[in-house]
Amino acid sequence: MTGDGSRLTAPAAILRQHDPDRFRFALFAPRECREALFTLYAFNHEVAKTRESVSESMIGAIRLQWWRESIEGIYAGEPRQHEVVLPLADAVAAYDLPRAPFDALIDARERDLEDRPMKDLEEAERCLRATTEPLVRLSAAILDPSNSAVLEPLADIAAGHAFIGKLRATAHLEAQRRPFFPRTLLEKHGGSPRAFSELKADEGARAAVRELADRASALTRRGLLKLRKTKRITPLLLPARQTRSRTDMLKRVGHDPFTQSFAAPDPFDVWRFWIASLTRRY
Repeated sequence: MTGDGSRLTAPAAILRQHDPDRFRFALFAPRECREALFTLYAFNHEVAKTRESVSESMIGAIRLQWWRESIEGIYAGEPRQHEVVLPLADAVAAYDLPRAPFDALIDARERDLEDRPMKDLEEAERCLRATTEPLVRLSAAILDPSNSAVLEPLADIAAGHAFIGKLRATAHLEAQRRPFFPRTLLEKHGGSPRAFSELKADEGARAAVRELADRASALTRRGLLKLRKTKRITPLLLPARQTRSRTDMLKRVGHDPFTQSFAAPDPFDVWRFWIASLTRRY
């Protein structure tokens, strides 16, 4: 935002439109850190949307390479003239952000170009960690650079939140023939992969979804138990609150990920975030 908060900068506007959850998380950052978080999360969105925005995997690979070169340009002191790259260069300089997490985040998005479901729950967690841990590391460097010990539990919280995010996107991903949900997990519980691809959740599929949601909850609980919940890292703790509310909703709809209300935005989220930030109960 501008100094007086009267309008959104380009990264903040991108984030509010395309990743409203992280936009709200960033609003709970200390004022002096907020714009850097908006920019970092806007960069993440630009990279994460790669497969969604191209018609062929090869074009996606070219797009990812463009971002690699953009990061290289930032660290070489020659940032590209781009609405996210330029403010990202400012954030890198202001917070002395390391380059490795940026490169790791871009590399992790190559898996999205394969358009195949995860082999099993373990592969799913590895891939989600690969796309969230670098973001956690960079966010923590902005919010609380002196407290590096919290990175592991924060990464657990981020992975749990990413699992729920993938469940919320299940109908969209299946319809686009870009499935994420592990077919071996469906088969383990007797679910029909074909029915699942047709957006139908049989009893086995619901049991499989419940197991994946349980993994998300377990990761979230583990992360919260290991953390000292300081105010400065509130934006990295709020995903735990959203994971809890979404898993509760998923239970209410019988673990059917294709229920529209589960994927839709929840207007009560913002109130949950405010209460969580005040009570430190996530």
